[in-house]
Amino acid sequence: MEPNALYGLEPHPEDQALREEIARLRASLTALLLQKDELLLIQSRRIEAAYLRRFGALELKLYECFCDCLRAKKKARLVRACCNRREQVDLEQIESALDEELVQYREELANRFRRVEGAAEYREGPGLTQRGQKELKELYRQAVKALHPDLHPGEDEKRTRALDQAMRAYKAGDLETLRTLCDSLGPTAETAVSTLDELRAEVKRLRAGIKTFNAQLEDIKSKYPFSVRVYLEDEAQGRAKEVELKKQLQDLRDRTARYEAEISGMLAPEDDEE
Repeated sequence: MEPNALYGLEPHPEDQALREEIARLRASLTALLLQKDELLLIQSRRIEAAYLRRFGALELKLYECFCDCLRAKKKARLVRACCNRREQVDLEQIESALDEELVQYREELANRFRRVEGAAEYREGPGLTQRGQKELKELYRQAVKALHPDLHPGEDEKRTRALDQAMRAYKAGDLETLRTLCDSLGPTAETAVSTLDELRAEVKRLRAGIKTFNAQLEDIKSKYPFSVRVYLEDEAQGRAKEVELKKQLQDLRDRTARYEAEISGMLAPEDDEE
């Protein structure tokens, strides 16, 4: 019962309109929250796995050749510096220095290799039926509506833990965990607002939240892996992407060969004297 009804007073004309607007805005914000999580937790993994299955091996080879080219370039610079100073070229010391300097590139190469391997093994969810997938989405909608801090302002550690659990279950397609979680939630309690000022403030807060999430969605869609989805959906662009990657690969190989030839040329006089 509304506060004014307790005293037999007519509600302010603006009161009902504001409450209806809040209900509409909360529904819109809930939909945006679900859309964002669908993009980040489900679609992004699906798109990246598909992209890496098609282009991952080629991109991995490209990065490996980039690392080889970078190493050859730095090695040529160090050998040239020794020659310019008329110092003995200590290749073992140079190689050791390069190993230390380029460790982050080796780590990134290993990380990319793991991602390509993971894409080959990726399977979406635990084989849910169409009905199960529909139930999963509906249960997650219930969890978001009941737990998300943008719908329920204020810190609540228990609610945060429950939402994290719901997100993990949704990402993994864990229907049983979501069922158990939603059964424990009970009725969803809306944020208490009573005065006109509080209602107006809530409308303002929700509108700001919707604006923020719309901007976030556009930003997500503009970045990887959504930015490469076109190469999967358009076969002509996919073939063009392969051609471009192979061209870059050959260019790196040619540049590496030139650096290696330069190094051999700088070391050759010393070899001849021996």
